[in-house]
Amino acid sequence: MTTLVILIVLALLGWVVWKLAQNPDKNNDGKVDAKDVLAAAKEVAEEVKAEAVEAAAVVKAEAAEVVKKVKKGRKKKAD
Repeated sequence: MTTLVILIVLALLGWVVWKLAQNPDKNNDGKVDAKDVLAAAKEVAEEVKAEAVEAAAVVKAEAAEVVKKVKKGRKKKAD
């Protein structure tokens, strides 16, 4: 479990570094500082949240489809 947490943290840090590599000066103040890292981290957080919401919607739709199939199958057996 610890290894998984470490891998996720490293992946998120890598994503932040990748965002900073694309545009190091996020707030256009002429220097790269902690504010730029914070802005990159916020971008990553927004993207992760959007991906999680999308994945949850897909899982919910698939689960609803499975429930429909199970209910349909049970009705046929009851007749």
